[in-house]
Amino acid sequence: MRISVFESAPLQGVILALRGVDREVAAQLRKATRQVVEPVWRREVAQQAHTRLEVKVLSDTARASVSSANVTLKAGTLARKTSSGTPAWVLAMGAEFGGYKSTRYLTISKRGKQFKQRLGTRFKRPNHKGYVVYQAAAKAIPRIASLWAQTTVRTFHEIVEKGVR
Repeated sequence: MRISVFESAPLQGVILALRGVDREVAAQLRKATRQVVEPVWRREVAQQAHTRLEVKVLSDTARASVSSANVTLKAGTLARKTSSGTPAWVLAMGAEFGGYKSTRYLTISKRGKQFKQRLGTRFKRPNHKGYVVYQAAAKAIPRIASLWAQTTVRTFHEIVEKGVR
């Protein structure tokens, strides 16, 4: 999910300001932005996650990364394993978008034998709009864009005041 910077003058100003900034200042801005944005993103994903699977796979792995050009919101991308030993990123798509009960997939036993298994009731019904992350992103992106602009202006102001004194 993306938002267009061309529709928002404050966001255009932020990106233009970040282009011509010194490396150290840009690093400070990215660090300050991440500290502000990540708690908002984690809180929003946690509010949308209802089942234990969604909490483990999506909410507990929610992260935000910040570059000079954008803020990336992530969930379900960590290699952290669940109690069954399956990495969270493997289950993330099913937890977010659901799956059909009758879907069969190949799995390997502890002894190395392959066998087919049904998806069963592990995931909710299929939903192309998403259950957790997409819903959280729709609610969080306007707030995060606002925080990004505010944090950039505030950090610039603090740096200028330190330089003046």
